[in-house]
Amino acid sequence: MNNSLSRKIKKRKGKIIYLLVIEIILLILDGYYLFVGNDYVNVVRVTVTFMLAMIPMAMEIIFNMSIPWPVYCFTVIYACEHTMGSCFNLYLFIPWWDDMMHCTEGFLFAMFGYYYLSFGNEKTLKHRLKYLLFAVSLSVFIAVLWEMTEYGVDNVSKSDMQKDTFVTKINSYLLADNTGEIVTIDNISEVIVDGKVLPGYIDIGLIDTMIDLMTALAGAVVFSIYCLIDRDRHPLLKFEESS
Repeated sequence: MNNSLSRKIKKRKGKIIYLLVIEIILLILDGYYLFVGNDYVNVVRVTVTFMLAMIPMAMEIIFNMSIPWPVYCFTVIYACEHTMGSCFNLYLFIPWWDDMMHCTEGFLFAMFGYYYLSFGNEKTLKHRLKYLLFAVSLSVFIAVLWEMTEYGVDNVSKSDMQKDTFVTKINSYLLADNTGEIVTIDNISEVIVDGKVLPGYIDIGLIDTMIDLMTALAGAVVFSIYCLIDRDRHPLLKFEESS
């Protein structure tokens, strides 16, 4: 048992060192926000990220799998990207940061779902389509769970993870005089809320949520297309043979 564990650690030595470097950086950042910045929200973010960064290594050990170096490195960095976006305001300074996060999320979870389900099983077109259906469903399910988390955090901590959006057109049953009719308001140039003039009707998160879900789905579809074209000739994720 000890020899087996020693072999596993030795085989993953490079990945463990890489993970330790990332974790040390996160610990330094955590210490900064705790003792210097006095920003306890970021302390929680960095602490959660510290644990998330361990997931790829945990997956390798628990599922007895081997993640190729490029995918492993990217996955660990991806686990840190939300904290990077929040702590360094990248969500505000880089407009596509959030979309990139959700698209990558969709791709990665679809990739894991496909290779996990297909390992050791038949790889005919019919079976691949079945595995990909599971993979895409898993990816979208994770995306939905994340959006529910954002909604919960926004309501508990009064944050704005589900970002507001100004819109200039709305269609609504609520504004109609008769049941079943729809009222459309076009070219909304200003809305007054509590005496403050806004440059349009404010959508409090629905548009952001739907874009996030569609972006995650797009990432899963991109992986599915890659998978059908490649047909496992160059698998991104390869499970080890059980010893």
